[in-house]
Amino acid sequence: MTKSRRLQDLLTPRLLQVLGLLVLLALAAILLRLPAVMAIDNKILDLEFKISREYSPQKIAIDPIVVGIDEAFLDAVDEPLSLNHRHLANFLRAMNQAGAKVVGMDLSLPEKRFDTLISTRKDALDFHKILLTGLLESIQTTPVVAAKIWDLKHAHYRDIQVDYAAVLGMQGEQFQPVASAEFCRDSDQRIRRFPGRDCQPDRSERGLATEIAAAAGVRQDWNGLINYRLGERFKYIPLQDILKLVEQDKTAELQQGFAGKIVLLGATMDATDLVDLPVSLAAWLPANDPNPGVLAHAQLLRSILNQRLLQQAGMPGLLALCALFALFWLGRSIRIKLLVFAVATLDLFVASSIAMQYDFWLPPTAIFLTGLLALSSSSAWQAWQHYIDKQRLSKAFSGRVSPAVMLEIVEGRIDQTSQSRRLHVCVLFSDIRSFTTLCEHAQAEDVVSLLNRYFAVMSKIVHEHGGTIDKFIGDGMMAFFGAPKQLDNPAQNAFHAASAMLFALDALNLEFAAEGKPVLQIGVGLHAGDAVIGQVGSAERHEYTAIGDTVNTAARIEGLCKDVGYPVVCSESVLASLAEADTLIALGDKNLKGRSAIAVWGWQPVSVAAEI
Repeated sequence: MTKSRRLQDLLTPRLLQVLGLLVLLALAAILLRLPAVMAIDNKILDLEFKISREYSPQKIAIDPIVVGIDEAFLDAVDEPLSLNHRHLANFLRAMNQAGAKVVGMDLSLPEKRFDTLISTRKDALDFHKILLTGLLESIQTTPVVAAKIWDLKHAHYRDIQVDYAAVLGMQGEQFQPVASAEFCRDSDQRIRRFPGRDCQPDRSERGLATEIAAAAGVRQDWNGLINYRLGERFKYIPLQDILKLVEQDKTAELQQGFAGKIVLLGATMDATDLVDLPVSLAAWLPANDPNPGVLAHAQLLRSILNQRLLQQAGMPGLLALCALFALFWLGRSIRIKLLVFAVATLDLFVASSIAMQYDFWLPPTAIFLTGLLALSSSSAWQAWQHYIDKQRLSKAFSGRVSPAVMLEIVEGRIDQTSQSRRLHVCVLFSDIRSFTTLCEHAQAEDVVSLLNRYFAVMSKIVHEHGGTIDKFIGDGMMAFFGAPKQLDNPAQNAFHAASAMLFALDALNLEFAAEGKPVLQIGVGLHAGDAVIGQVGSAERHEYTAIGDTVNTAARIEGLCKDVGYPVVCSESVLASLAEADTLIALGDKNLKGRSAIAVWGWQPVSVAAEI
């Protein structure tokens, strides 16, 4: 027994099913961690965010206010941004007077003092003292959280001047007053995930939005995805508008707008601190433009303050769903599995969208790909098995039936249950003249060898012309044209096959003569008409054959060949379909054994001897 045979015996269908499922589960575990799959899931998530914001916007109870430092502010002040101590101090005092709940600053406080800097005016401005005083006044009633910026070049957070850090540190231990402004970015550099300590440059640091929420009394061990479905697009309040209210001493208006609110100050300029987000949050910018980083912090604050971070399905749940889709490996009907897979895929994406409404993210790509792999591998395996079965069947029946019949059997169109059909065919009978006399003086082995060579040539000709060999009867052969392969003109094909047989016999006889063997002469009878074609016999032994008067008549016509002296004799039903009808010779009516006389025609090629 060969190794492949032993392996085939070991791999039973049940064992193959189990092994296939295990392989699919292993592939699913790989797919769930594959960066390319995660990237596709991220794109799907972004699409669901956009659709949800478009058709099902989510209202929220707590919304931070964004105060923006824009180009108009920079144009309105004399100092560069790094020296805006006075304006920043005035903003902090304004928020304190307005009763803001928390002030978060998405900007880094100065790294050093500017005591010796003299302005163009006559008096020297103590920039450091102004800002320090503003911080001290603000933290009395309004907590302040400042950003800590990571210096990528030097691989550390930028320092904050020690006095500022000391004042901010006076706010207690409820929150971290200087927090990291860094975000987690996916492979496409978009911001989707909560910036926990695991993705901070320094694992001991917490994120800015986390500490602003903690300063507002909301502390939790956060994790998940930023919920970009929440709230409308942000509109910011320009910093210069707030400073004007301070100058005009409009405390009531400040309190009306900011009392009890969480305020986030940051840059809203067109070319400063821009980030890529799944959706556009800036109401003042085109939809596809990058957004100011302060809006990413603001959206994260929305998610935290409203307790609505997206929670992603865990690995066990995803593997369970992958295992469910891996079941498409089982079953035999590909059509049914395709239909069920289409429905299951639709349900998967609908379920993902519904889960989003409950702040739950179900990434579908790995699950879908597992099902697709299961379905395609099952289809491929079945196709391979079908191919192997065809090869085995072809090998088993090769030489026993004609190629056309073999094709019908392999394709499953012929079996013992197939119904017989009445078809219009042309039947061909051929016989070797005086074969009994030839056999008297030859060994049986030589006779069989000669017949095999003869039938090999004649069979090939019949098949080349679309015919089906029904049987070999001693030195005779029966074939029919028009079934199972349908032909436009069965009689024409049969006549061409008969003429080709005669020409081939000439060449074969030259070989026989050179070998000292007797030359052969044949007669061919043709008749066209209806016959019943199909399987005849029992379940244990049957054959594909033609039955009817057309068959009997063709056999009787072949018997006339020797008497009329023509190697090919056909009936009128054949003649009527031949393009070469004018080359045939009318032989008149001839009596046939067992039936009435019919008109026949004879044909003989020039190269074939007239003596039959």
